[in-house]
Amino acid sequence: MNIEIDDTLYERIDDRAARKEFESADEYAETILRIVLDELEDEPDRDVQDRLEDLGYM
Repeated sequence: MNIEIDDTLYERIDDRAARKEFESADEYAETILRIVLDELEDEPDRDVQDRLEDLGYM
């Protein structure tokens, strides 16, 4: 699979990958995407949380 990103963003990813000792920009980008998705999946659903707050449970 390929994901297109602009050159400026790729350069940022590539630079950071090198500083963090990843083997490639692709490996670093995959790691970052996994981390972000894991964090998003761990967040409670905003609508549910808002509803619980409205009901006084949070």
